[in-house]
Amino acid sequence: MNTDKTEKIPEELFKKVRKIELHTKKLVNAMSSGGYTSVFRGQGMEFEEVREYSPGDDYRKIDWNVTARHNTPYVKRHREERELTVMLLLDVSGSLNFGSSFQTKRSVLVETAALLAFTSLFNQDKIGSIFFTDRIEQFCYPSKSKNAILRMIRDILFFKPEGKETNINLALDYAVSNMKHRGIIFILSDFLCDIDSSKLFIASRKHDIIPIIIEDNFEFPGKNVGLIDMIDNETGRKMLVDTGSREYKKFLNEQQQRKETFLNELKKYRVEPICINTTESAEKPILTYFHKRKQRH
Repeated sequence: MNTDKTEKIPEELFKKVRKIELHTKKLVNAMSSGGYTSVFRGQGMEFEEVREYSPGDDYRKIDWNVTARHNTPYVKRHREERELTVMLLLDVSGSLNFGSSFQTKRSVLVETAALLAFTSLFNQDKIGSIFFTDRIEQFCYPSKSKNAILRMIRDILFFKPEGKETNINLALDYAVSNMKHRGIIFILSDFLCDIDSSKLFIASRKHDIIPIIIEDNFEFPGKNVGLIDMIDNETGRKMLVDTGSREYKKFLNEQQQRKETFLNELKKYRVEPICINTTESAEKPILTYFHKRKQRH
């Protein structure tokens, strides 16, 4: 499934795409030196050459066929197969249009996706993407194309999805079924939906699964600004909400509890998420995550 539901890109939006590209390029070196290459490794070892045996070489690496032909010991040399497939699962549902700070959750998603994609490209990895709501909206096959990354950024900003709600389970199943070799799966979403965390665990046995949770302070308890008009970005329903009411506080508390339960399940399955707030840039949380993983490795 690889459909193009975008129209001709306006000049203003084109400038925005270029601005995002230039901004993330400045961060790519920091990302690479911050642990990306050492943390994420390829599928194994690739044969490079044979050479004469030297004292101290591992005898298990002796190439007996070459040794027999030359009547002197030769060993195989291998190098790490660095290339990886990086798949970005991008939530384009309506809830990502929300933001009570200077940027929306979708803006954070764009910056994060661009940063990860350009870093992967810098490290010669293939980058693919899956746009999803409550259905698979668009699938872009992994490639090493800069233009594909620019199209992805454009589409996140400009995409008009058919679905309104969110189904991360579906997107994860689709990604796993389309990735033949081990790779990295970044899931970019606000995770405001029902999630089968066991699917994350099963997928993590084959792939490196990294949930990136995009959140906004207004969605959690403690914010009382009186009566406000709200729109459910996923259903389009308009409502007048008393942010100080018992019902609204109950709703936020349930949401907070669901998030904490989800985070505890991730910890149990040893799947470590990255949390990014709309009040901050994506750079610092991602760099912190890579540094922590680098130290563990």
